Amino acid sequence: MSAGGQVAEVLPGSPAGLVARFQGGRTASGPPTVGQANMIRCVLTDPPEHMNYRFVLNVPPGRTLGDVVTAAELLVSRHESLRTTFRDGLQHVVGEGELVIEVHESRGSADLADEVATRLQAVRFDPAGELPVRMAVTVTDGAPEHVVLIVTHTTVDAVGLGLMRAELGRLLLGEIPEPVTAPQPLDVAWAERNPASLKRAQAALTYWRTNLERIPRSTFTASVDDGDNDWLLPRLRVRSTRAARALGRIGTRTGVSRSAAVLAAYTLLAGLRAGQRTAVALAISANRFRPELREYVGPLAQDALVPIDLDEPTFDGVLRRARAATLAAYQNSRFDSDALVQIMEEVQRSRGVFFARDIVFNDMSVPGPGRRTGRTEEDGQDVRSHWLPDATMPTRTSLWVRTLEGEVDFTLWADPRCLPREDAEALGEGVVRLLIEAEERDVPVSEVSALTGVVPLERGPGWVTVDACWVHLAEVERLVRDAVGERPFRVTFEDGRLVCHLAGPVTPQEIHTACVGKLSGRMAAMTPHHYVICDGAPASPDGWAALPVLDEGTGR
Repeated sequence: MSAGGQVAEVLPGSPAGLVARFQGGRTASGPPTVGQANMIRCVLTDPPEHMNYRFVLNVPPGRTLGDVVTAAELLVSRHESLRTTFRDGLQHVVGEGELVIEVHESRGSADLADEVATRLQAVRFDPAGELPVRMAVTVTDGAPEHVVLIVTHTTVDAVGLGLMRAELGRLLLGEIPEPVTAPQPLDVAWAERNPASLKRAQAALTYWRTNLERIPRSTFTASVDDGDNDWLLPRLRVRSTRAARALGRIGTRTGVSRSAAVLAAYTLLAGLRAGQRTAVALAISANRFRPELREYVGPLAQDALVPIDLDEPTFDGVLRRARAATLAAYQNSRFDSDALVQIMEEVQRSRGVFFARDIVFNDMSVPGPGRRTGRTEEDGQDVRSHWLPDATMPTRTSLWVRTLEGEVDFTLWADPRCLPREDAEALGEGVVRLLIEAEERDVPVSEVSALTGVVPLERGPGWVTVDACWVHLAEVERLVRDAVGERPFRVTFEDGRLVCHLAGPVTPQEIHTACVGKLSGRMAAMTPHHYVICDGAPASPDGWAALPVLDEGTGR
């Protein structure tokens, strides 16, 4: 390792840089972990602002640029996830190398570190050709003030990021770290391939397939088409110390965890708004149940599919359903993401629906005493909320929890095409209002609308329920029209099925394949269940039944 941090040679006009030389031990290659494989796909396709983590740390007084370089060298040397690239289906760990740390003179700018972090975060990482870490330091007259660190989702999840941030803080203080005892990603990858792990992963895929074949394809079903949607969504921050106290009493009465109780309130209000008897959430599972993985610096988090049946007379009943559903979902949240994508494509073809990511729950709180502000008692408000600047999030709605003890503090992201701001405000605040009311009593579900202001969406003519899904017949017609082009057709709803008559020559399989190919991003559409291929087209829409039939079938 270097002793003092040499200035790197950089291109004219680019920031000056320091060179951190790391030596981490083994150079090795092997299969990626399931968490890494899942994140590689997302890093390549999702907005970089969403896939790149960033944080800024104050440099303790008296530390030098050489100390910053030493801290960086130690951090990268200790964690193979920071020295890993991905090519040809494998992860490749380099044992030694260099990391350039940008150096920026602050010139009195208090916001410079955040500006640098924003710029570095906005650039997509190249998993094949670039180490998954970027660093910068701001200085005043040569003295370091702030360190900026950017890492990508192939490197860590939220828990791993917290571990890394805390470790870098200690390194900047000059503390000598204990040896790393948690496994490195390569070790985890090989462990995932033992017979017991493979059996658990296969059971998880079975769980997903079974549920995907029966659940509503979305909860906030609306006639929207993603198209070129940039997913820049409004965000509502909601806080309540009263709700945190209520969660403690709810847990004592029902045995439901704080996290599951918030999820239950969120899904109940979402289902009430949408007119759904089952609400389906994608909860981010940390997957750190085993003790040896609790300090693991790598991506373990994956989606847990949580379908919660809401057909209960009281909120306590929904809480019990949520507890059972979350336990089953988290037990089945570690899987081969490529295999899951294949399953989702197969189910999409067989059911003829696009699975929408429209209720996402991410509990990032840490169990403990929590924040105790006393602010509610001071201002007399049980619930406080305010709108944050829009930010990118490719979901219909998403609830991100910061704290649940001492104070409930979360942010609700909401696509205004599905949930306008006024309704999003009612839902976000309604979550904590419901929890506060449930502190002392089992709230009847019939009272929830009056309590929260969340009311069922009024659906006009043309909306029908098919296969547990809300479907808009006009959207089905638009889907078929986009799939068949100029070919004449007619869609009808008969005996609980969508039937499509259309002019031949063509096969049901060809038409169904074309319809499935146009499904992505359409929440209110569904492919027809039965295709009737006719010899020509009638003179009037009612004449299809009189035409000779060339072929018919499901197309599946």
